[in-house]
Amino acid sequence: MSKIAIEEWYAEASGDVAANQAPMGMPDSMAAQQIDPMGSPPADLQAVKNSDPSTQPGAQSDPNVANQDNVQQSGQPQMPDVSQDPQAPDMPEETEDADFEQWKNNFFKESIKGDVGKLIDLIHQVRDLELDSYPRKFVEDNLQVCFLRQNANIDKASKEIRRLVKEDLDKNNPSVSLVNHMDSVFQKMPELNSVFIKLKGLLGMKGDLHRKFISAVIGGVQVGTGGNNEDVIYNERSYSVRISTRYNDRWGKVDIGKWSLKEDDADHYLTEPEQRRLEEGSPEEKDVLRRRIVMESIAESFNKRSFLINVVGEDGTIYTLGWDISGSLQSAYTDGKLIVKTSQGENSEAMINDQGMIVPYMDIKIKYSKETGQLDEDGKPVKEEHDFMERIDGMLFLTAQFNIIKETASSFTGMVLKEIPYSGNPSDIRVIQRCVPSSQEILLRTC
Repeated sequence: MSKIAIEEWYAEASGDVAANQAPMGMPDSMAAQQIDPMGSPPADLQAVKNSDPSTQPGAQSDPNVANQDNVQQSGQPQMPDVSQDPQAPDMPEETEDADFEQWKNNFFKESIKGDVGKLIDLIHQVRDLELDSYPRKFVEDNLQVCFLRQNANIDKASKEIRRLVKEDLDKNNPSVSLVNHMDSVFQKMPELNSVFIKLKGLLGMKGDLHRKFISAVIGGVQVGTGGNNEDVIYNERSYSVRISTRYNDRWGKVDIGKWSLKEDDADHYLTEPEQRRLEEGSPEEKDVLRRRIVMESIAESFNKRSFLINVVGEDGTIYTLGWDISGSLQSAYTDGKLIVKTSQGENSEAMINDQGMIVPYMDIKIKYSKETGQLDEDGKPVKEEHDFMERIDGMLFLTAQFNIIKETASSFTGMVLKEIPYSGNPSDIRVIQRCVPSSQEILLRTC
């Protein structure tokens, strides 16, 4: 019998309850027993009480039971003793990141097979989960890519491009191979070429939809949004190609990405003797080494990045530039086709050092050097320099105009330019550009 039952017996006995009335919770067989006039319980109840450890002298009472006693005695509820509770509850380990990474790896593997239905099924497995911002964007971006690939023309183009790439891919210059194969397919599918023209009418949305379209036609996975990392990854079983996509209205200022020199770049790109000459050599030696560090740093920053750039002319011509930037820059610089120029001007960037002095940064421009076909008075070829690349506000831009792009694409390794003229009625170009959904259709669509 519990301690509470024993206490109830005491309470009833002290109130002169008749011997034949059973206390609350006590069996009737016990009620028939003689009650000691001094208030002591029957022998069997005394045995139960003696067997209860909490009733023995010196016994450690349960704090929760003690609180119940206090409530009965004072009539006021007592706060439970939480001094021995753990300071922090044991929580299960968070596995969302690990689970999503595993799911993403499976998605990459499945993208190789090209089964769009299977990819959509995989996306629906995680789409309704509570995801962080990047996983959520990855899921939604690639669902849109899959919707594009459900189009019969895009699906046909994608399968043909992937077949050509599997048969012929220059792994040192993968963007050159991709653009060549894409061009051979698009030349035969004018219905897809109109997409590039239509993108011009989408203004601020054109960059995002362009990379989704490129991802769909090559069967790639979108992983970025046009920033400093790759945007699309083309996967095969033994290799993958990291692609950065760009869409511009014109040549002259194509965003390549963020770049700046680092304090330890000289240690990375120069040997120890060259580092000494950089500090102690002649002005000419220092200048040559500084220029080389700049070029080596740019090439390393964009290592293993394949750029796929589209520009659509006013006449509807589609220009596609494939550029494996790292090897291309190093090769052209070694051949003397590119020259690094540094200067300072009134609008140069600057910083304040620890002494409070304003220290200007050097403006960096990369010029394309070409021969004019004439000779100087010493009989040497006359060369002229043209804008090619420039660092502006911490960003690197391809600043070359179309005629220079066309020339360098035919002479630089890792660079190719393709053109697809518009074959329809010129008056239809504006109609195609304006054949885009309105904001009302996008935002107020009934789902």
